[in-house]
Amino acid sequence: MKTWINALPLAILLSGYTYGQSTFHALINGRIYTGTSVIEQGFVTFSNGVIQAVGSMAEWPDTPPSGARIIDVSGQYIYPGFMALDSRVGLTEIDAVRATRDFAEVGSFNPHVRSLIAYNTDSRIIETIRTNGVLIVQPAPTTGILSGQSSVMRLSGHNWEEAVLKADDGFYLNWPEAIETTGWWAEPGDDQKNEKYLQQTKEIEEYLSKARAYALDPNPPYDVKLSALKSLFTDPSRRLYIRARRAREIKDALHLCSRLEIARPVISGAWEADLVADLLRQTNTPVILDRLTRLPDSKDEHVHKPYYLPAILDSLGITFAFSYTGSMEAMGTRNLPFTAGMATGYGLSELAAIKAISANPAKIAGLDHYLGTIAPGKAAILFVNPGNALEMLTNNPSYIFILGEEIPTTNFQTDLYHHYLKRYQLD
Repeated sequence: MKTWINALPLAILLSGYTYGQSTFHALINGRIYTGTSVIEQGFVTFSNGVIQAVGSMAEWPDTPPSGARIIDVSGQYIYPGFMALDSRVGLTEIDAVRATRDFAEVGSFNPHVRSLIAYNTDSRIIETIRTNGVLIVQPAPTTGILSGQSSVMRLSGHNWEEAVLKADDGFYLNWPEAIETTGWWAEPGDDQKNEKYLQQTKEIEEYLSKARAYALDPNPPYDVKLSALKSLFTDPSRRLYIRARRAREIKDALHLCSRLEIARPVISGAWEADLVADLLRQTNTPVILDRLTRLPDSKDEHVHKPYYLPAILDSLGITFAFSYTGSMEAMGTRNLPFTAGMATGYGLSELAAIKAISANPAKIAGLDHYLGTIAPGKAAILFVNPGNALEMLTNNPSYIFILGEEIPTTNFQTDLYHHYLKRYQLD
C-alpha cells in the first residue's frame, strides 16, 4: 500500500497567501510527464496547493483519504505548468495603446524599476495563455541598457501580491549588438559592424563597476539606483539576465561577469550559443532561447538553423529554456508549447522539449526546489490534456490547477467562438 507523503507546506515560502483548494485531489490513470521523466500510467495527489504523492497506479492505495476528490484521467496526459521566462505577460495589453505598455521605462540605467508592481492580474491576455498550459511567467522590463528587475508570477490571483512566486529574481541587461542588421524581417539587408560597440560595452562596465564598489562600501551615500543594484553583488541567488544574441556579444558579456564576480549570469536570445558552448559550460551559464519562427542569424546561415539549435545545445550539454523573447507582444507567449513542439521535429526529444518549458526555466530562475516538476513537495501547478500538449491541434486542457485551485479551461475567445457558432449550426 502506498503511504501518503506529507510535503512541506508552500505557505513557508508563500506566507500570507490563501489557496483556492479546499479538498484533497487525486488524478489517476494518467500518463504523467513529471518534467524529467514519464510515468506511463500513474497518479498525482495534492492538497493545500502542494503535491503530496506521485507514483504508478500499481502503488495506488487500497483506501484513498476520506473525502478526496478522485478524477479519472484515463488516456490523458498530465503535465507540469509550462513556464515562460523573459515575458511581457501582465505588462502590456494593447500594443498600440501606450498607456497599457508597462514594460518600457525612460532612461538607460534603471535597476530600481520593478516589473512586479506593474503586473496586471486582470489582463485579458492571461486567460488565453493559461488555456494553452502556460501557467507561470517571468514579466521582465525591456528598454534602455539596464532595464530593471523581473519577478516570477503565477497566472492566477487577484493582485500581484497574491500572484508572485518569486519577487525581484534578477536584473535584465540589454547588451549592445556587435553586428547590426539592416532592413526588416521580410526584406533583410546586409549586416553592418557597430562602430560604437566598444564604447557602449565600456559604458556598461563602468556602470557595473561603480555599482560593485557601491555594494562593497560599508557606508555608502544613498543612491536609489545603485542601492537597488547592490543585491547583484551581495546576494548569490540574484541573476543577471543578459539579452545577447551573437557569439562575440555572449563572450564579452560573460567575460565582464567574470571580471566583476557576478555569480549567476543568464543569456537570453542566444542565437549563436552553439558557437560558445565551451564557455557556457565552463561558466555554468544557462540560456533562454529566442523564438524559433524567425529568420536565420545571417545570410550565410542555413534557413533551418533556429529550429536545429535546441537539439544542438541539448547534445552539447547546455541548459536552455524556450521562450518568446523575440516578440514584444504578450499574446505570443501562448505559442510557447508549440515552439517546443517544433524543436521535436528537428532532433530534440519530446522529454527534452517538455523539460525546456518546465524544469529548466524553473532551474534557471532558481525555483527548481518547488516549481517545474511534478514531485512531492512541489507546487501543485499542473494541467491535464487529452493529447500531446506540444501540438497545436491537440493542446486543449481538460483540467488546470494552479496551487491546487482548479482554473477554468475556457477564456473569452472560446466563449465568443461558441456564442457565434450557434448562428451557423443547422437544426
